[in-house]
Amino acid sequence: MPEPYGSTTFEAIEVEREGRVGIVRWNRPDRLNAFNGTMYAEWIEAYDAFNADPTIGAVVCTGNGRAYSSGADIGGFERTFTGGEAPPQKEAPHAPFDPWYLANGKPVIAAVNGVAVGIGFTSILWYDVILASTEARFSARFAAIGLTPELSSSWLLPRLIGAQRAKEMMLTGRIWSADEARSLGLVREVVEPDQLMPRAIALASEIAANPEPTLRVIKKMMLDDMLATDFAKVEQRSSDNFAASRQTAEHREALLALRERRPPRYHDTAYMDEVRAGLPKGTPA
Repeated sequence: MPEPYGSTTFEAIEVEREGRVGIVRWNRPDRLNAFNGTMYAEWIEAYDAFNADPTIGAVVCTGNGRAYSSGADIGGFERTFTGGEAPPQKEAPHAPFDPWYLANGKPVIAAVNGVAVGIGFTSILWYDVILASTEARFSARFAAIGLTPELSSSWLLPRLIGAQRAKEMMLTGRIWSADEARSLGLVREVVEPDQLMPRAIALASEIAANPEPTLRVIKKMMLDDMLATDFAKVEQRSSDNFAASRQTAEHREALLALRERRPPRYHDTAYMDEVRAGLPKGTPA
């Protein structure tokens, strides 16, 4: 069962953990978890804490109430035309869902429990896996409200589901069911509402069982390769990363575990320090 994580009290999110999995719950259910400055800032604070914590290996995000997130809080959009002062909010130190920020962090799974619209939709495209409840709904709603897609989603969505499907989503602004999103290739798995978090935590736990440094390299490597235009550089990066990984303490421990027919002890800090100390001199740690 999830338990509280850390000592920070948040206004717009809840933060928990279950084993090696960190959990973030968007917590503005009265506003369908619409994102505002405080939510952005608190997400960064929580994700940074998880990234700095060696006992957390992966993260699950979900929403409290009926929605995952209905997108950006439109109060700020309305003030563009009506004027007026914004209510006091926390200020995010940088963009909360920047692709490189996420690529350099721990794996994140979206557990979409309800409607995911606007940035509630485009942000999860940059996550590593999307799971959905049968009650989930997805929409790139921008065209229907006179806006254009953000978070570079017009680049990423066609790479996830294909150009024609992405154009249909973005040009119609239609709302898609969880099963339709799965048929598009957007959602990995659809489960009943009461199974969503257990399934997401189980998948995150499976990922988190792997060595953290290796996961970080893989995440960064995949985004680098998606952006590459020179295949020779992709090939070189693949060879260099593979060669470097063969010299790590994590790979050494994997070989020892295979030989001794036991599970790897990647997350036993004192033990891994001993493995690292036993590497040949000059071997990268």
